[in-house]
Order: sequence, then C-alpha cells, then structure tokens
Amino acid sequence: MDVREIIEAKQHGRELSADVIADLIAGFTAAQVPDYQMAAFLMAVWFTGMTAAETAALTDSMLRSGARLDASALGGPTADKHSTGGVGDKVSLLLAPLAAACGLRVPMLSGRGLGHTGGTLDKLEAIPGYRLHLPNDEFLAVVRDTGCAIVGQSGDIAPADGRIYALRDVTGTVDCVPLITASIMSKKLAAGPQTIVIDLKCGSGAFMTDLARARELAAALLAVGRAYDRRLAVVFSDMSQPLGVAVGHATETLEAMAGLRPGGRRTGPADLVRLTEELTAAMLQTAGVEPDRDAALARVRAVWDEGTAWQSLQAWVSAQGGRLAWDRDDLGLRIAPVAGEFTAPAAGWLEVCDCRAVGLALAALKGARLRVEDAIDHEAGIDWLARTGDRVETGQPLARLRTQNRALLAAAADRLAAAVRIHHEPVPARELILARMS
Repeated sequence: MDVREIIEAKQHGRELSADVIADLIAGFTAAQVPDYQMAAFLMAVWFTGMTAAETAALTDSMLRSGARLDASALGGPTADKHSTGGVGDKVSLLLAPLAAACGLRVPMLSGRGLGHTGGTLDKLEAIPGYRLHLPNDEFLAVVRDTGCAIVGQSGDIAPADGRIYALRDVTGTVDCVPLITASIMSKKLAAGPQTIVIDLKCGSGAFMTDLARARELAAALLAVGRAYDRRLAVVFSDMSQPLGVAVGHATETLEAMAGLRPGGRRTGPADLVRLTEELTAAMLQTAGVEPDRDAALARVRAVWDEGTAWQSLQAWVSAQGGRLAWDRDDLGLRIAPVAGEFTAPAAGWLEVCDCRAVGLALAALKGARLRVEDAIDHEAGIDWLARTGDRVETGQPLARLRTQNRALLAAAADRLAAAVRIHHEPVPARELILARMS
C-alpha cells in the first residue's frame, strides 16, 4: 500500500475501492500509517468528498477496527439516539430513562464536548461516583437490568474513529459529510442497537448551519443505516439559540434530571421538553413499539407524568455508581453561585445571532474545552433567560453567569454581547422542529 498514491488519488477526486480504504484504515489503526498522512487524506476528502460507496466502505472499515457488542440478549427492542451537538443540549439525560421506561433498551455511547459544543460525558462527570467507562459486559448488563446506560467510547469500540476524530478536530475537517457519517455510524453500529434516531442540529450553534447541508448528511446516514439493516429516523432541530435555560455541565445535569420528576414535563423549559418528547417518540415509532407519532407521544408523556421515568433514572445512575440526593431539589450537585449578569443593552425584541458565541462564553468561564487537553470547571455555567422573539427592556437580565472566579466575567460578557442583537420591531420565534426524514 502506497499511502501517497491514495492521498493523490483522492486529491484528484478519484473513487477509491473498498479494499484500498480498508487497507488504509487498518494501517492507521495499527500505527503503520502516520498521523500526518492520515491528516492529508482527511483534508483531501474534505475538498473532494466521497461517493456513497466510499462512505459505506469507510464506515465499515472503522466499524471493523474494533469490537462489536451483541445487544440481542438485552430483553427488549434496542434503540439509541445521537445528537450532532449544540449548546445546552442535555436531551440524552432525559431521553435514555424515558425510553427505558417505555420498554426500550438503550445502550448509549457518548462523547465529550469541544469548543462551543457540550458533551454528555462531561455532564455525567459532574455526578459524584458516576463511572463513565465500564467493561463491555458490565455495560450491557446495566442496560439489561435498568433499561439504559451511558458510557464513553472504550478503546476497543471503533478505535479508528477515536483517532481519526482527534485529527479531524485539529485539521479543520470536522464539517465533512462522509467523515461525519462514518464517525457516527461506526460507533452506533458497534454498540448494537437496531433502531437509531439522529437529532441533526441546524443553526449558528451547530456544525451544520443550513438545512440543505443537514439534509445531505441525513441522506448519507440513512443510506448507511439501510446497508446494515438498521431502522433510522432523522429529526432536524433548531440550534440557533441554547436549548433550555442551563448551559454548563452540573447545571445542565440538574436541569435535565430534575425535569424528569413527576410534573417536570409541565414546569421544565418548553423547548427542552418538546424536543425530548419528539426524539423519544421517534425512537418508539421507528422501533415499531408504537404504530404512530401520536401513540408514541402519549406513551412518553404517561411514563414521564406517572414517575416511571424518574424511577428509571435513579436505577440507571445508581447502577453506574452515581451518588445523587434524590430527595433534594439540587440533587446534591455542586453548582457555582451567580457571579454576574448580562443585561439587554436596549429595549426591543431579542434575536440570538450567534449561538456559538454563547458556547464560547461558557468556555471563557472555563466551563468548556477549547482544546482536548483543557481542564474544565463542571460547576461553571450560564443561565440563558430569554428566547428569540421575546420583548426585552433596557437593563433586563438576559443571562446569569455562574463562576467562582469573577476575573473571568468580562471575557464571557464580551462573548455574549457579540451573540445577541436587539431589534426595534418584533422578531418571530424560532421553529424548534425543522423537518423529519426516515
């Protein structure tokens, strides 16, 4: 295998055979292909793209680079959800126990956040004692016994994806449809669920900023799912403003988990509740558990209101070693106090122009990573208080900043100032669900 010839072929837009792609990925996984050559290959793909056959071959090679879990003995229909990432996205923490309470088995592999996006693992890391990594057999046992489990990607699950993603992040090749497709699907296929629902974010806080590009990614994901006889559905959701109120790890974990209490469906942030309901219902309908969306939504709302999902949450978190004070409003989580506010500079109607900047404001408070090796403050956070289209007055608080280091407030406030615009005429509210594909 001459890696230079492979790179040059892709630079000129030539289609690579499945065997060539398999040899390249196997060589990289075995450390026979150096990082700099793989980085050059990724950049060539970013510029010239891949055919559907190449994308399928890349997915298959990354999938075969490690172990595949057998989810057939979990005692129920298996399903998972993947989000392409955004700001304030804590849906997985509600969705997994909700789906479990509805009878699904949810083996979920999740990741960390980087830059402006949040990661589910970072949120779970805010829970004392929670074990992010489990041996594969124990991971499956927790899913079988409690209905769901959320862990980090282990070294033997699609290891090629872990190494390639690290290179994509530092080479500016994250927003590439074939590379995103292979990354998502290799992990999800390795975990074994028969049903996969994709929450494909679109907007200023997402990697896909326009719907047309998001549809292209969805079509690629669905094609790979069909090739592996999986049931897939895609929900396109708006990420032009933070989801819910909380932005930050401990504070998002609290907002999500406290919202699963009986009655929480009616008191939680409306956008968070609706998206969680829609995605969980899509899992039930796609898996064939319920015949249509209305029946699926009714089932989700019933287990939420009756407290069954709240019980599933406690069983899952406890099984993974998490220690929460379930009888306390704050669940015993440590959250930084409010240290400052960001207020409206003028009266008018709010438009969030750059949701990405809100995520970077959290990073300025040391609550998110700009580099993989960055340490984060799980207690830092931002409470986002207004929605696009809201009427605001001069000096009205738009966000509360949570940190124990007041020296960080100015940089975070500057980011937020760049994130919003106040219009003198009414601004329409944003649609949360933009489209669906299945």
